[in-house]
Parts: sequence; C-alpha cells; structure tokens
Amino acid sequence: MSTFTVAGVSTQYGVTKVRFANDLASRVKLLSKGGHSPLELMELPKAMTKAEACQHLIDVGGVFKQWAGLINDTMGKKQGTVVSKPTKAKAKAAPVKAKAVAPKKVAAPKVIKSKVVEDDLELEELKQLAELEDAPI
Repeated sequence: MSTFTVAGVSTQYGVTKVRFANDLASRVKLLSKGGHSPLELMELPKAMTKAEACQHLIDVGGVFKQWAGLINDTMGKKQGTVVSKPTKAKAKAAPVKAKAVAPKKVAAPKVIKSKVVEDDLELEELKQLAELEDAPI
C-alpha cells in the first residue's frame, strides 16, 4: 500500500479533486503550471495512506472544511467503501450469438441511354435560321 507525505485539494477547470504527493515543492510547481487554483496542500505529520491522509485533512479543518464532503467521498473510495451512493448490482447479460452477415449486393451502375430526337422539321428550321443569320442585310 502506497504512503504519501503531502495531501490537499486543488481545482482545475471548475473540478476540485483531492491530491496526494511525496514532495510538496514539486507538486505545487506542477499543479500551478497546470492552472490549478485554488491550490491547498499541506505536509502530513508522517507518511500516510490516502484514506489516512483524508482523515487527517478533515481533522485539521481550516481551509479544508469547505471540501469536507469531497474529502469524505475520496476517503470512502480509498478505504474500499463508497460513502455517497451504493452501487446497484448489474444483471448478467446473456451471451451474444454471432450472426452470419451476408455481403451486401452492389448494384451494377445503370447505363444511361441518350435519346436522339431526329425531327426533320426542327433540323430544317435550324438550317434555315442559320442561313438567315449568315445572309447580308
């Protein structure tokens, strides 16, 4: 089980979390660089587990009183019990049988046939118009 000598809370992007470390100076530097504000860390009197460190923060009070609920939740998780909400047991799902999937049929591209209208009258009229345009005025 890991032990830590520094514990506290920090907020980044509106999310507050309980933090643990073994070196106060490097942890403060790292969290400050990451934009954590407010940043409240303290050195613990001895090396402690996460659950023990959470209990110590609650006992100290002071600036940590405002985050007592968060610290209690974290302490419960680190002790193996959740303080806030009990979790529901999930029902066992039936095994999923694999279905054979037939390959999709790809339709052949349609051939577009162009229709040529050969109307003798229209062709004759177009020829006459062309001749009239070419004629001098």
